[in-house]
Amino acid sequence: MASKRTLKKSGRGGLLPVPFLRRFTTAAAAGLLLGGVSAAAQTTTGTSQARTLLDDLLSFLYSLGHLIGQGIVELIHKILPSLPFPAELVDPIGILAILTIFLVLVSLAKKLAWILVIVGWVLIVVRIILVVVNARL
Repeated sequence: MASKRTLKKSGRGGLLPVPFLRRFTTAAAAGLLLGGVSAAAQTTTGTSQARTLLDDLLSFLYSLGHLIGQGIVELIHKILPSLPFPAELVDPIGILAILTIFLVLVSLAKKLAWILVIVGWVLIVVRIILVVVNARL
């Protein structure tokens, strides 16, 4: 009877730890991205398609950074209208704003991962306590 109980419990345990899933998800996403780029590069016009895709992505990021930079500069002009502001700082401000947004999102994801790990450990401890209580009954 104890062997059936052991087999049944071992059959249920199919969950993977969160750090493994996070690494696997990151690796899978990178693999899909690189696989898509390499698949596009292997066609007859694949090199130009991959280059066009990269150019489009970088153009989008530059345009987004430029718009964000313009918005920040306009906000500064509204607060301090008499301040002369160099126009060549618009793009660096926008790119730094994009990097800041990315870092905030990454730090929030890191905090969420820690919360999931803590909840996971609490659930494991509760499960162990339940196994010990059921073994004594």
